[in-house]
Amino acid sequence: MSNLLRALRAVLWSFIGLGGRRADAERRTSQVGILTLVGVALVMVLLLIAGLVTLAHLAAGT
Repeated sequence: MSNLLRALRAVLWSFIGLGGRRADAERRTSQVGILTLVGVALVMVLLLIAGLVTLAHLAAGT
């Protein structure tokens, strides 16, 4: 599995809070560089915010 996919998997698991045991979470994050994890996390946060803003606009009808 590529580093980007591993980072995406680790970030998604941490977002929903189902990382499992601490040893498993540390093993997932140790296989990926810290900059990759931070970059993927920032992109995911921005996508989440954009999705919520879009949903709010749709719900408000504007």
